[in-house]
Amino acid sequence: MLTFHHIGIACHDIAKTLTFYLGMGYVAAPVIDDPLQHVRVCFLEKPGAPRLELLEPLDDKSPVARTLATAGVTPYHMCYEVQDIAQAIGELRDQRFLLVSGPVPACAMEDRRVAFLFQKNTGLIELVEARPLQ
Repeated sequence: MLTFHHIGIACHDIAKTLTFYLGMGYVAAPVIDDPLQHVRVCFLEKPGAPRLELLEPLDDKSPVARTLATAGVTPYHMCYEVQDIAQAIGELRDQRFLLVSGPVPACAMEDRRVAFLFQKNTGLIELVEARPLQ
């Protein structure tokens, strides 16, 4: 089962984009660099609103840089939390999603594994592994 986690937004400069969202009442977590994903990220939360993740490219290897070059600042992906990432990937591949990357640990997600998948009728989605049950 896919449980909504956040909307990723590609931006050129987190600090500049963040100004708007702070004015809308969002609260920002610390900015984190994720060299494995080639992005700088900042999560934003606001009661009653979806969690957001601002994504700024760290370098030219970042897939976010390619999106910014063609589309500018834009929603980039929808993220869903899953209990079993391998099973979720399999189910999505059965629906003709292409595995773009992962699963790999993501420091911005407390080293939980993430994977990105794409389907032309849905766009890019991210899966994040749920925290282990205690």
